[in-house]
Amino acid sequence: MYGTTEGQTRKIAAWMTTHIRERGHQVELLDSAVLAPDLKLEAFHAFIIAASVYHEHHQGTVTNFVFAHHELLNARPSAFISVSLSAALEDEQPEAQKYVDRFVSVTGWQPRTTLPLGGALRLSEYDYFQEQVVKFIVM
Repeated sequence: MYGTTEGQTRKIAAWMTTHIRERGHQVELLDSAVLAPDLKLEAFHAFIIAASVYHEHHQGTVTNFVFAHHELLNARPSAFISVSLSAALEDEQPEAQKYVDRFVSVTGWQPRTTLPLGGALRLSEYDYFQEQVVKFIVM
């Protein structure tokens, strides 16, 4: 399952799905924004959840899902991928880990593996003012 703001986390989740299938596993790729209300989570043997960080927090749809189902997630093999610009910048990696730690603390989920992963900057897609703000933050 993934939550994305600008699409990078969706790309990462799709890439993982392809490579896990190539290894002979069955995978279902789910967007946290459009989960079916009758989704039978007990049918899944393991979980990988990916969410991007926006304004220092992960998507509410992912946070709410994990909070609601943390007992099941804790009982199965699971991993959490936190996608943020901070994870891509060497000096900011401790900040990226703080996002992961806060998410785990808030939700009660204890994934077996966590991975802060660098997101993408798409300056060409921003208007002038957004671009200037992002450049200021990065600098």
